[in-house]
Amino acid sequence: MLKTLLSPDAKLQRENTQLRAENARFLEAVTRRNSENIRLREENRQLRLQNNALRLGRRRDGAGWFA
Repeated sequence: MLKTLLSPDAKLQRENTQLRAENARFLEAVTRRNSENIRLREENRQLRLQNNALRLGRRRDGAGWFA
C-alpha cells in the first residue's frame, strides 16, 4: 500500500509527458518567430539606411555601403 501511494500515477505521468511535448512545440514556435522578427528588424534597418541615403543623395562606397 505504501509503495502504491509513493509511486507516480500513470495518468499524471502521461499528462506530464503531453505537457512537456506541448511546451517544446510552443517554445520552438516562439524561437522561430523571434528569429524571423530579428531578421525583419535588420532588414528594415538596412532599408531605412538606404532610404535616408537616397533621400540625401549619397552614393555607395567601395564596400557597397552608403557613404
